[in-house]
Amino acid sequence: MSIKKWHIAGCVFVIIMGVVSHFAYDFFGKNTYAGYFFPINESVWEHLKLIFWPAIYFMIPEYFGYGRRITDFFAVKMSALFCAMCTVVIFFYTYSGVLGFNLLAADVFSFFAAVLIYTYISLRLISGTGSDDRGDNIRGLAVLLLFALCFVFWTYNPPELGIFWG
Repeated sequence: MSIKKWHIAGCVFVIIMGVVSHFAYDFFGKNTYAGYFFPINESVWEHLKLIFWPAIYFMIPEYFGYGRRITDFFAVKMSALFCAMCTVVIFFYTYSGVLGFNLLAADVFSFFAAVLIYTYISLRLISGTGSDDRGDNIRGLAVLLLFALCFVFWTYNPPELGIFWG
C-alpha cells in the first residue's frame, strides 16, 4: 500500500475512532482505566484524547507497514499530532472567547479540521526528504510517550488550569 493510502486510511480511522471514543468512557461504565484513553469530562484537554489515542493506535500498523523505512517516522508523527492538538486548543479558545459561549458544531468542526491537518502535515513531512538522524526518531518517540504519560496522569490529577476544566 502506498504512503498516501496509509494516510487516507489513518485519517478515516482516527475520525471514526475519535467519534466512538467520545462515548466510550460512559459505555465502559466510567471505568478508571478507560478514563486514561477516553475523555472523562468535557474539558479541552480530555477532548485531545479523541485525536491522540486513535492516532497512536494507527501508528503501530503504520510503522510496520512503511514507517521502519522512514528514519524520522515518530518525529514526523509527533510534529503532525502536536499541530493537530494545537488546532483544537487554538480554535476552541478563539471562537469561544469571541462568542462568549461554546458551540457543539464548532467543536465537531475543529476535531475534523485537526484530523485533516494531522494527516496533511504527516503526509507532507513523510513525503519530504526527512532526516538522516535516527536521533530525531528517538526524540519523537520520547515526546509521544511523554504526552501519553501526561494524558494518563492528568486524567485524574489535573493541574489547576482552564484547559483541564470541564
